[in-house]
Amino acid sequence: MTTQLDVRTPTARYPVHIGTGLLARVGDLLGGSGVKPGVRALVVTDDHVASLGYADTVAESLAASGIPSSITRVPPGDATKSLAMTEHLYRELLRAGVQRDGLVVAVGGGVVGDLAGFAAATYQRGVRFVQVPTTLLAHDSSIGGKVGVNLAEAKNLVGAFHHPTAVIYDVATLASLPPREWRGGMAEVLKHGIIGDPDLFAALEAEPCATYPGSLAAERMVAQACQVKIRVVEADEHESALRMTLNLGHTFGHAVEHASGYRLNHGEAVAIGICLESHLAVRMGWLATAERDRVVEAFRRHGLPVTPPKDIPSDAVWAALRLDKKHTHGGLTFALPRGIGRVEVARGVPETLVTAVWQEMEERRT
Repeated sequence: MTTQLDVRTPTARYPVHIGTGLLARVGDLLGGSGVKPGVRALVVTDDHVASLGYADTVAESLAASGIPSSITRVPPGDATKSLAMTEHLYRELLRAGVQRDGLVVAVGGGVVGDLAGFAAATYQRGVRFVQVPTTLLAHDSSIGGKVGVNLAEAKNLVGAFHHPTAVIYDVATLASLPPREWRGGMAEVLKHGIIGDPDLFAALEAEPCATYPGSLAAERMVAQACQVKIRVVEADEHESALRMTLNLGHTFGHAVEHASGYRLNHGEAVAIGICLESHLAVRMGWLATAERDRVVEAFRRHGLPVTPPKDIPSDAVWAALRLDKKHTHGGLTFALPRGIGRVEVARGVPETLVTAVWQEMEERRT
């Protein structure tokens, strides 16, 4: 079984293929997206994913479709999302002979997709790229065209909008995820339920999916979560309004993740961020206490943290929080839940209120 979803925005159209056995069909599927034989490709992966053979399978599939490619590896981890590593990819693209009609193929998780996509967006003023996610977390980042890298001060301060030519998601790769990485990915699945699919949230609330459930169940769940992301991206391609709701949990989450030195993975940080922001929504009168408790309990039942670790310094969290690019001079900006299935953007949130919520949570820190 293979599910195909389609993304249609004012500037881009591309398919999202979700199923099993798709790594070996990448070349064939790209033919259906207008990629012609003869163009050169650079396959970007990380050392861990490379050891599983996924990039080799993709390169063989490309070769069978007449698309010669080279494979380059980057270290795993968020530190790889840097301007220095972007420059390294530019040189790898030159060595691989990738020209303006060529292709960058990202095989891996969100770090690989963000980095490779940013390199593709800026190399020779933009070449095509393909997302081949191999983590649950990347079901979110692979769709929508937001690519970028970090600075030392904070996450994702340098980036671009550059849509992929296609997203090819072989859910069989998810069976190889360590349990912690699967749980981290579930944070983004739950987030999509809170944003726009209360049935998905309720199903996961009733029967937590804390481990890989098999390929068919994974395909259905991923497709549901991706559909929420697609609806929002199609309605607001460049994050002028509605798309900011996808940042639920990310304002606090990115700050906590950065302050932890990336010891917390992205999904764990987002889980903490959503719980913190749900508390903030209650304090603002936006969210009922019972709904907040449902949110917190759902993350807890998926084995995710719901409060920041005690050893993360508060001053480092606040330093990163103030650098979030959504904020304006009028105050802080958050995407906050008003209920399960409904999230809105709150602008001009007083720092004193956010400080009070943080101090409340400090008392519960694990």
